[in-house]
Amino acid sequence: MHGLWSRIGLKGAVIGAIILAALVFILVNVIRDAAPAPVNIAAGSRFPCTVLSVWDGDGPINCAEQDMDGKQIAVRLRGIEARETDDSCRPAELCPKMSGADAKDMLTRLAVGRLDCTSHGPSYNRVDARCRNASGQDLSCEMIRSGAATRWPQYDPKGELLACVPRQG
Repeated sequence: MHGLWSRIGLKGAVIGAIILAALVFILVNVIRDAAPAPVNIAAGSRFPCTVLSVWDGDGPINCAEQDMDGKQIAVRLRGIEARETDDSCRPAELCPKMSGADAKDMLTRLAVGRLDCTSHGPSYNRVDARCRNASGQDLSCEMIRSGAATRWPQYDPKGELLACVPRQG
């Protein structure tokens, strides 16, 4: 050990300490930046959703991001109703023909990667939101067009999803 100190000297030790401190500083900042920043999900806010999983055809879509309280974000798609995974449906008059499993598969194909969502406020421990995928597809609209979901007028009071409903005949 004594031989090492005599070879690097005081200047070498100081330079080594500076390099070590710089590496620790860089590592701390990389770790801090890797953690997602909290996201504002108040009504009217736009927020990202990096998709982790999909529960069924209208959500929740579980996101990697956390809200301002540190809770993982779960999105309920705005204005639509799809069958549950057990094929039940409430309210019954809104039941689409597509099965719950097929609706979940459809949403899983559409909700890939990072979504751009707009909040309409809270909904049972989730956020009620309209989301677009990286291709620009509105997930609620695409689920209606595909027959995987139906428009739920109570949650689409402005009729924004009417254009997505397939024409009869």
